[in-house]
Amino acid sequence: MLSAVLSTVGTTILGITLVQLANGFLGTLVSMNTASAGFAPVVVGVVLAAYYGGYTIGAATIATVLQRVGHIRLFAALAGLVAASIALQPILTSPGSWILIRLVTGFGAAGLFITAESWLNATSTPKDRGMIFAIYMVATNAAFGAGQFLLNLPAPGGFELFSLAAALFCLALVPVALTGSAQPKLVESPRLRLRDLRRLAPVSFAGCATTGLASSAFYSLVPAYAQTQGVEASSISAFMATAIAGGLAFQIPVGTLSDRFDRRILAGCIAAGLAISTLCLALLPLSTPVILIVTFILGGFMSTIYPVCVAHANDRVEPERAVATSGRLILIQGIASFLGPIIGTTVMGQTGIEGVYVYMSLVAMIFVAAVVWRVKHVEAPVQKERPFVILTERMSQPISHMAEEEDIGGESSVDAPKPQRSS
Repeated sequence: MLSAVLSTVGTTILGITLVQLANGFLGTLVSMNTASAGFAPVVVGVVLAAYYGGYTIGAATIATVLQRVGHIRLFAALAGLVAASIALQPILTSPGSWILIRLVTGFGAAGLFITAESWLNATSTPKDRGMIFAIYMVATNAAFGAGQFLLNLPAPGGFELFSLAAALFCLALVPVALTGSAQPKLVESPRLRLRDLRRLAPVSFAGCATTGLASSAFYSLVPAYAQTQGVEASSISAFMATAIAGGLAFQIPVGTLSDRFDRRILAGCIAAGLAISTLCLALLPLSTPVILIVTFILGGFMSTIYPVCVAHANDRVEPERAVATSGRLILIQGIASFLGPIIGTTVMGQTGIEGVYVYMSLVAMIFVAAVVWRVKHVEAPVQKERPFVILTERMSQPISHMAEEEDIGGESSVDAPKPQRSS
């Protein structure tokens, strides 16, 4: 029964929820502090991008460590590593120190998510996995959004919020370390080269890159810009929480549509909506109440391109390569997320935040053009049935294992040119 399964994985969900509560305000806090520290624009971009660089490294390498030391020990080690790095951030204030700290924080966060989600996947069964991950994603995303409002707590010394984030990471390891459930074992899966993935599912490849380039620029640079404009912390937290709430609200409707229509077309439509909403933000003044509505819609579009692309990629590959496919997709998204703040900072230095919104819109429109070309020249793959799960870029391993279990014995889809019609 679901209650019995949750009794064994509930501590894992609680632990990673505390991690997300800290992450909810930590990224925004760092962005605001880099803006007020007087760093050069390029340095600001590198500091903000360092988290995504560390996250990418962690996503690409942590599975090997997990196989060797196990879930509990790795979760505890990474939580302690991240807590220590965050505690040092208000002490070591040079740009180089912050770049290294954010790199370590990103690496640790990726490892914590992979450890927790692979644990949940291995403990649950195909019958209850969808519900368990839905509960997991609702809890963690709700905590991520709620964490934004912790920015409003008083911090007269400038270090209090960093200490709070470090404490939350320490608290996260308590329920995991004390759990009585057995640790699962991971199995190896076949590797997949990036060029093979680009050939099999170019729309997914481009869509994950689009998400990384756009979302990392938004979440990193908007708080920094607002800080330089004298916007109050309460307004910044409300703005960022609104975008996160939109992302959560759009997941189930988009997931339902994804199972009914060509996923490539749906991804293109979502990207078009992202392009339009970002242009609207570029034209709207910060003081207008309508801006929160547009931000909610933008957050919804921005967070749903990735899950649709993951599902589309899994439609095109063999079941035994599903794990490798999703791992490569998160790697692509991570590399793009590293580049997003650097490019966005350069643009913002020349044109302000309006230029960043235009940059995001341009990235989305390029992806739309690629989708239109692809749909015109290549038939859609046969969609494989799976239970709906709220998807994010952090769910590479569990999504892949679900695909592997449910699609064993099925045939893989390959790209084939559309037959030419006789005139």
